Amino acid sequence: MKTNLKTLSTTSKLLFTLFASVLLMSACKKENDYKEITIAGLGFVHASPGTGALDLIVDNQKVTNKIFTYTNDLGYFGAFPGGRLIGIAKKDSVKYLATLPVNLAEGTFYSAFIIGVLPKPEILLVQDDLKAPETGKAKIRFINLSPDAPALDLDIMGQSTTLFNGKAFKDVSPFISIDPSASYTFEIKEGTNVTATLPATKIEAGKIYTLWAKGLKSTTDSTKFGLSILTHK
Repeated sequence: MKTNLKTLSTTSKLLFTLFASVLLMSACKKENDYKEITIAGLGFVHASPGTGALDLIVDNQKVTNKIFTYTNDLGYFGAFPGGRLIGIAKKDSVKYLATLPVNLAEGTFYSAFIIGVLPKPEILLVQDDLKAPETGKAKIRFINLSPDAPALDLDIMGQSTTLFNGKAFKDVSPFISIDPSASYTFEIKEGTNVTATLPATKIEAGKIYTLWAKGLKSTTDSTKFGLSILTHK
């Protein structure tokens, strides 16, 4: 059987790694039979403070041998559409820490954020809108992934308009358009108090970003509360 994979015209970060390919195999009567499939894009971001290195597993198969630690972004992988089971385990362990059944649509991109803390981290699957921004603009969204933080606002220093208001843990904003800048300082606010910043952040026209609140309010080490940015394309 021949299987033709139609690639997705998006980001240079897309790795055409076809995990769980055995699921595509089916009995074919003729040598030249083939099935044409438009793959989905599935990205992974480690946002679980204190959890350590993880293995990513889809349909009981390990996705990659790359080291996947806190705040890492592995980019997109090609994924077969339909029902899949996403799982995480401690590095080189056979025991799942969390699983999530998902249904991936053809030609659609998703980000799977590993969130929460041990002993019960979670997987949060978010659909990514990778439609190109308006001419001369960028697109951004905001996700609160800090387990012990209250509802958060996101601002840009020196601007009077709040970008996103009152995002509780696991809340995902829609994408909005934003002017590009060589050096924005993004601010997380709790009421009128600035509790984290991401200074000197370059936002480029034509690109798409997710800003996410990370870490824990209760710590002062490498897992402390802060703000990170993910570039989708």
